[in-house]
Amino acid sequence: MLVKLNDLNGTTINALDGDIGKVKDVYFDDRYWAIRFLVVDIQPWIPFSQKTLISPIALGEFTTEEQLLNVSISKDMVKNSPGIDEHETVSREFEKKYFDYYGYGYYWMGLDTWGEYANPTGLVEAKTLPLDKNSDYKAVNHLRSANEITHYGIDALDGKKGYVKDFIWDTYDWSLRYLVIDTRDWLPGGKKVLISPQQLESMNWEERTVKCNISLEQI
Repeated sequence: MLVKLNDLNGTTINALDGDIGKVKDVYFDDRYWAIRFLVVDIQPWIPFSQKTLISPIALGEFTTEEQLLNVSISKDMVKNSPGIDEHETVSREFEKKYFDYYGYGYYWMGLDTWGEYANPTGLVEAKTLPLDKNSDYKAVNHLRSANEITHYGIDALDGKKGYVKDFIWDTYDWSLRYLVIDTRDWLPGGKKVLISPQQLESMNWEERTVKCNISLEQI
């Protein structure tokens, strides 16, 4: 199933024993273009809580009509899981602590998006695998906030026009299928077009732009 970020944000996370809170952002990997964590607001349930993250490894069925996302963990597990401050970045050390807490395998232990697996749920079965002593698990994890990238400008081969309006994710493996680009700042009437990850080169955090390998005419 394909789901837009605008639809995913605000979705209720339903644990094994009740609602946890609502999604307010996602952190994605800008190398593999896949969601690594959902950022969930659980303050209605636990006031003054830290930033709470849910891995796609725990995600189950997504119901668009009810804006409901089921997860395979309990409220107590979430309550006692490793937390970080609201403006703190998610380091690889934090990820290792988080994955060890839930008993998951590490997604960075392999060459594919989810290690040796086609989708994140395979890492539940890999929870007994030890960390390879030769693995550089302290490497930079390249996590980015999708909310932050929204409204970034588009840097095509022959000019800078348009901006990121939305993301479209595939719930099978939580990978990015398309960026939704709004062109109303340069096309009469404007329209929304889709750009695939294969048409993206890099992101410039200082200039707040997404660099593409296609021309404005192609867009």
